[in-house]
Amino acid sequence: MIIPGFRSLWLAGVVALVCLPAVSATPQLRTSAPSRDSAQSDRGSAADVTATNRPPNILLIITDQQHADMMSCAGNRYLKTPAMDSMATEGIRFANAYVTNPVCAPSRISMATGVMAGRLGVLNNGERARVPSEVSQNSLGKLIKSAGYDTFYGGKVHMCPELNPLDAGYDEFFRDQREALPVACIEFLKRERERPFFAVASFINPHDICFAYSAYKGKSPRGKSSVEDLYQQALNLPPEQLPPLPDNFRIPELEPDAIDLYSKATAVTPAGTMRKVYDERQWRIYRWIYCRLTERVDQHIGRILDALKRSGLEEETLIVFTSDHGDMDACHRLASKGRFYEQSVRVPLLMRYKGTIIPGKVDERLVSSGLDILPTLCSYAGVDVPDSLLGNSLRSIAEGRPVDTWREYVVTENHTGRMLRSRQFKYCVYRDGEFRESLIDMREDPGEMRNLAAAPEYRDILTRHQRYLHQWIASTGDEDARSFAVHHKSGRD
Repeated sequence: MIIPGFRSLWLAGVVALVCLPAVSATPQLRTSAPSRDSAQSDRGSAADVTATNRPPNILLIITDQQHADMMSCAGNRYLKTPAMDSMATEGIRFANAYVTNPVCAPSRISMATGVMAGRLGVLNNGERARVPSEVSQNSLGKLIKSAGYDTFYGGKVHMCPELNPLDAGYDEFFRDQREALPVACIEFLKRERERPFFAVASFINPHDICFAYSAYKGKSPRGKSSVEDLYQQALNLPPEQLPPLPDNFRIPELEPDAIDLYSKATAVTPAGTMRKVYDERQWRIYRWIYCRLTERVDQHIGRILDALKRSGLEEETLIVFTSDHGDMDACHRLASKGRFYEQSVRVPLLMRYKGTIIPGKVDERLVSSGLDILPTLCSYAGVDVPDSLLGNSLRSIAEGRPVDTWREYVVTENHTGRMLRSRQFKYCVYRDGEFRESLIDMREDPGEMRNLAAAPEYRDILTRHQRYLHQWIASTGDEDARSFAVHHKSGRD
């Protein structure tokens, strides 16, 4: 059933991009309306669309709990994701897209508002948001609707009452987040219309991986029989048909205390318990189930992409694909989300707009999926965004135009602490525990196995990142972080 009226979905997270060499053959690109090129000014503007250049249709596809490497186009050999791969081949893949918070509700609130959800009082699932009118009135759905779009929201919401679909700028809301969602989305896309459309397809999977532990215990929740079935299939597979353990399966030395302190034994996915009781085969079964759930949602996405092509809308539609957060996927003997490790905070981010976005490009600059998607979509829709927003439009990067400056770091927050990812290092600080800091050289140690926070030779780098965090606190009003941030004692910039 389709219900009128949903408005708002704003993305959260912070990431930086580093352009790789352009593809060898320069494709023919359609002339696009002008847009400002620096990271500080390319924020989305009504000037970006002219009367003679109709804005594109926009399709925003969101999955739930999919980390950035859960696509075959990202080099994962243990699953096949042809729909996602096609978007990467025909568009751009941002390899370093980070969420603003690695759990559902705050990440999605940021996606819907362009605001760090912590500023609205939400650092974890289950917390009540305080959303001022200037934020709710400038949410994603309302901004795109104001540009003259027909709007549709389908699937998972999990935000706050102020951002419920029927109140957040969307003309229609379809509640199913599984098999029925592609059908409803296709029906909306194919309608005859005079105005462009903006559609959000928000799928639940591969989030059902949360129920793998229940299947292991023989207590799979009602309605989640597919995970139980997958678990039984995996039990009967020979070892060579299961994914291997990840290279960073081991628990790192000098891991901050908060990783275990904030693991709840009563959680649906009790990661701390699994860390102790799962043997290597159970972790490999977990990874196999995660792959199959990701393939399942890829099939749903493929149906929508095929319908766009059959309807002749493929070249008139900008597609953006991302996820609200990742899953630990057995890395460091952990499952689920909520950590600052890469598998939890780094997500897929793909953009495709045939004839405009350069195909086959991989960009490694730091991007915030939650903060940057809203100004990006508004740039294509031709609508101004509030100057107070922290994010930057990715449009110039996607279209291969020069970008003079870009951010030095992105920040991810949650109730346990803060993560600050710079171009080479990742710095984390937690509010609890005796050992509260970590510093990882992401270039030399992408698996995050060696914490350098206590290494004397990295003292200056640690100090620099402590200063970065204090800069962030001062410039963004992150008063919660001020209460536990470490004050640098010495060192050079």
